[in-house]
Amino acid sequence: MVRRALFALLLFSGLAFGQTLSGSWSTKISLLPPPVALSSTEFELFGTVAGWKVGGRAEFFGTDGWVWQTLMAQGEFRSISSEWTLLFGPLAPAFLYALGKTTFAYSGLDLTLWSAMVGPNVPPYVFTGGPSGGTVLELGYNLEGVRVSGELGFGARKQDFTLIYSGVGTYTKTFPVDPFPGGFEFRYLKLSAEDVPFCCGISLDLGFSFTKEGFDEFSATVKSIPICCGISFDASVTFTTTQKTIAIKPKWEGITGCFTVYGDVNFQEPGAFQGIEVYGFKVRCELAECNYLEILTAFDPAKVEEMLGEDIFQNDEFEYVKLGFCGPGCCGGNWQLDLSAYFTRSGGALFGLSRILADFSLPIMANLTVDVGLSAPVGGLASLTVGWTFTF
Repeated sequence: MVRRALFALLLFSGLAFGQTLSGSWSTKISLLPPPVALSSTEFELFGTVAGWKVGGRAEFFGTDGWVWQTLMAQGEFRSISSEWTLLFGPLAPAFLYALGKTTFAYSGLDLTLWSAMVGPNVPPYVFTGGPSGGTVLELGYNLEGVRVSGELGFGARKQDFTLIYSGVGTYTKTFPVDPFPGGFEFRYLKLSAEDVPFCCGISLDLGFSFTKEGFDEFSATVKSIPICCGISFDASVTFTTTQKTIAIKPKWEGITGCFTVYGDVNFQEPGAFQGIEVYGFKVRCELAECNYLEILTAFDPAKVEEMLGEDIFQNDEFEYVKLGFCGPGCCGGNWQLDLSAYFTRSGGALFGLSRILADFSLPIMANLTVDVGLSAPVGGLASLTVGWTFTF
């Protein structure tokens, strides 16, 4: 199977007709719990033909085998650039997703046209909708220091679209454009303005969007509100039809921070304001470049995960603390260490500690990086993986 994937990549990239090929090989091996097994491996190969960069990526996972096959092409003509991605499910086999991005820039005007198409649902590949397709047009213009932009969607929206493979393991692929079933019809319009001058060095970011059903979202950010002693902060609020998010981002020389509150406006009945429900908050302090401290506390973990669109907690966990460190490594690269500690309300270990995660990346050659990952649940079996990425 690996040989077939390599042959497909070589055949596709072989259009380079003898020109230099480039690519990478990434592998992850599970050491704990036993037995030792191949967790994943990925092959990437690219070549150039007629000014276009063409190639592909084959991804294998554990005993599931060849789960994803991606083909890509990228090129430019004068001020127009274009890139295309095709995703296939070799195990079905089936066409899954296509994404095109064409950009044009002229005299301060930026235009981006996204095109997306999704195939029919084919087990074991699962996703919403399909078959369907659409486009999203983005326009941007710099008007005397103010960035004015618009986003118009027909049959698609600029938001994450996730495909899921469910076999022995579960794996996902996420793309930036979501095609909606129903054909090429109006879906939404989004308008925004950035760095609108207000007064005293304070500026505003404003955004508004609506769909064919009506109001969708309004956001406003007030930037660089001064306090004293070189300290200022940004304050933003976002309203949707289902929730409100408030964010405060302090700024100070030598350290930056972000305090985000996740919540919603509570109306007992239409027009009867009852207050604001707070689901949780996050504090993230950037201590230096790639050195950070992050704390997320969830009073309602399910609501916080829903708002963030992420699967963060396990069982009755409600909080994590993350630390990130980095430093100079071999050949101009940087080593990176990320540590995470998760906590539960049910007690047990020290302060309710439930599990510890560690990820370490170390460049040992200009084209070779080693990665180590550790997951240690309290009272459970630890998992340890070792991998590498080789580029050429």
